[in-house]
Amino acid sequence: MDRRIFEQGLSTEGTSLYLMMTALSDQGAALERERMLSMWNAPEEALDAALKELAGRDIVQKQANGNWWLMPFEDWQPATS
Repeated sequence: MDRRIFEQGLSTEGTSLYLMMTALSDQGAALERERMLSMWNAPEEALDAALKELAGRDIVQKQANGNWWLMPFEDWQPATS
């Protein structure tokens, strides 16, 4: 986990999802939407909005197989006003 996630001005859901994704990744689990959804404690739409937020900032990227990939800090995009 990159602690700089807390400096990104993300929504609570976006930050929470990033933390969940890093925990799964650290365990060697594939970052599949269905796996994340099974652990998510908010509505499904909130998960999709958080994924969109993270992807919009290049914090995560969706792979061709549908799984997600955590990007290094150097690839993250700053928030736009």
